[in-house]
Amino acid sequence: MPHTNSKAEAIHDALETFQEEHQHTPDTHEKARLLSDTIKEWEHEQVEAMHTPDSAA
Repeated sequence: MPHTNSKAEAIHDALETFQEEHQHTPDTHEKARLLSDTIKEWEHEQVEAMHTPDSAA
């Protein structure tokens, strides 16, 4: 997943990608799994960004 600025943006992108790949809206279980995985990945990206030395510094 490309880096996103907000959790909401990451979720929106994940839902759009799912719909494009599977040609249907995710059911309740698919959506729960997708949201959980997306949030987990987004949080991981945020931690990495906080611990990556800024190239401008």
